[in-house]
Amino acid sequence: MSSPSEHHETDSVTAFAADLRRLRLDAGSPTLERLQRETGISRTVLSDAFAGKQVPSERTVTSLASACDSDPVPWLNRRSALVKALRNESVLAATASTPTMPRSSGVSRRGVTWIAAGSFVAGILASIVVVLLVVPAMIPAQATASAGAQIVVTTGEDPAQTACVDDARVATGDTRADNSLLEIVWSDKCQAGWGRITRYDGLYQGNTVSIAIYPQTSPDGPDRQEATEHDVQGAYTTLLVRPSADTLLCADGSFTVDGKRIDLGDPLCI
Repeated sequence: MSSPSEHHETDSVTAFAADLRRLRLDAGSPTLERLQRETGISRTVLSDAFAGKQVPSERTVTSLASACDSDPVPWLNRRSALVKALRNESVLAATASTPTMPRSSGVSRRGVTWIAAGSFVAGILASIVVVLLVVPAMIPAQATASAGAQIVVTTGEDPAQTACVDDARVATGDTRADNSLLEIVWSDKCQAGWGRITRYDGLYQGNTVSIAIYPQTSPDGPDRQEATEHDVQGAYTTLLVRPSADTLLCADGSFTVDGKRIDLGDPLCI
């Protein structure tokens, strides 16, 4: 098995993903469905990690390494080094792309002074226009989006790919039909939540699990987040950012047994 620490100097997202695939192969090639059940991470996120679409989160790396009987610590160390290297590359690229002032030719020092003064005045006038026309229109939207939030996230993001999981807690939960569990998981730092459902009847093979979360004021609106997974014991939705402090978020769910839908009843709300 390739050591996760072998590629620190020349590492890349592609190489990291290739070693994750090798780790999975050495573990007997567990299916995504099995890995999802064991890690609690969606198949989409797991697939992206193996495909090298982006650097997987610390939670994903830890869960995958553990599920494949590998020590997570070296993998986490390698991930940290990779993230740091990519961040440094971005800084260098941004610095290299910053335009430099061309050396003047045939322009007197007095002329340069007048040009600079004119540019300065023009810049001030442009800034005043932006402040008067643009900023007032932006203030309400920004206040709504960031009220109480320490971490900026977007509705529709996978919570496992965000820092929201760091302070996540079950805000409300209730046992429903056939001893299933319906929950809303909440992050104060993100001011966002996601729905989660778990079934304990052992009948997930050949059946589906469905979960949805939405603003109480708009159950079928564009912010509604829902997920349906096949052959799994549980599923969770993507993030829903609370539109305002007064808006309740609600979740409902269902699952099937031999193709028959079992509704879990009234929604939970927080």
